[in-house]
Amino acid sequence: VTSHREDFARRLDGGVRTVLAYENAEARAAALAVIPVARLKREADALVARAAERAAENERGSARADDGSVRVREICRRDALLLRLLRWFKREFFEWCDAPACLACGCADAPRPTGPGVPTPEEAKHGASRVETYACASATCGKAIRFPRFNDATKLLQTRIGRCGEWANCFALCCRALEFETRWVLDWTDHVWVEVYSDTQERWLHCDACEDACDAPKMYERGWGKKLSFVVAFGKDDVVDVTRRYVLDFEGETLGRRRLILPNPQDEAWLKDAIATRRDALRFSSARDSRSDEEEKARARRLSSRDAREARSLAVSPVDEPASFRDDEFCGRTTGSLAWRAARGELGDIGDIGELGCRTDDGETASEPKAPSLETTPEDPVAAFVRAEFKRLTTREKMSPNQAAARALETARKTFK
Repeated sequence: VTSHREDFARRLDGGVRTVLAYENAEARAAALAVIPVARLKREADALVARAAERAAENERGSARADDGSVRVREICRRDALLLRLLRWFKREFFEWCDAPACLACGCADAPRPTGPGVPTPEEAKHGASRVETYACASATCGKAIRFPRFNDATKLLQTRIGRCGEWANCFALCCRALEFETRWVLDWTDHVWVEVYSDTQERWLHCDACEDACDAPKMYERGWGKKLSFVVAFGKDDVVDVTRRYVLDFEGETLGRRRLILPNPQDEAWLKDAIATRRDALRFSSARDSRSDEEEKARARRLSSRDAREARSLAVSPVDEPASFRDDEFCGRTTGSLAWRAARGELGDIGDIGELGCRTDDGETASEPKAPSLETTPEDPVAAFVRAEFKRLTTREKMSPNQAAARALETARKTFK
């Protein structure tokens, strides 16, 4: 009991330390220095205007809204700014890294892993508790390559490269720099993302910077094919078990997976208490001295009301029907090489259709639920073709996942022009 609870508690405490770093004034100033705030605000204004025009058009054709089609809604400026920050971060600012390139010779081939390395004092200073080491694939070079896994979000503003941990860490800091209420979200099956609170919608919005995805919480299980167990969100005022928001069958499959991690009957009660203790400590210590008694009472009422709304939303069981999901929630993972995603089992039930045009990139209605289009349903012939071809190539032709995925995609593009 002590061992698995201690391991869990260490991860909870690590999440608390991570989010408290975002409250550092110097770190937030460093983020503001690299974010093109004025440009993103202009783009957000344009997005708000386009959404208003579409909403007006929808109202004029309101007869259509009564036949089951999706009603287009307006979007507030803050939510629009979040969408534009998310797109900028994904498209312009941060870079994905399966394995680091050789800076000595510029070899484009994947380097050969040589095991873990020891962080230098400078690397450790910026939170790199582990370092991946590689050897250049070029026979004429072969130089050692280091990839320190920095946990310092301010350092990541400089390096601008990493995997999901670095992406979520740096993006969360950027969100806090723009004064969004932000949570860093840890999935016990090895993924990390962010949640941002929408004052207008009065709810937390899932934001995955790696995927440029907003408000698509079921995409991990429904699209990627992940089997989640624990998902915990950490904020300056919060530690919350938000697993129910991201899973399809909490009372069945998810609870079974949770018991493999916390196996004792009393563990769920222990977890609830452990989370509440850390949440209460955060709220008590969060700049209390700078507020008057009345301000503190108003803050407590606001947080209590927010807690109650979230608890009600998490208690609602998801409906596993196509019309209840957004387009993005049907897509497999799009970041990382095909081999890397296939090895993690995150291509999803319908293969890597994101690279065939599944995902929408305009972000104009990303904060509103949408009925999936024909191109994103499991019955889509392109997706079915990719899935079947990938299976054939890996089982009958004995191709590697990377070769099979690339060949299946290439064949699909030629077949379905």
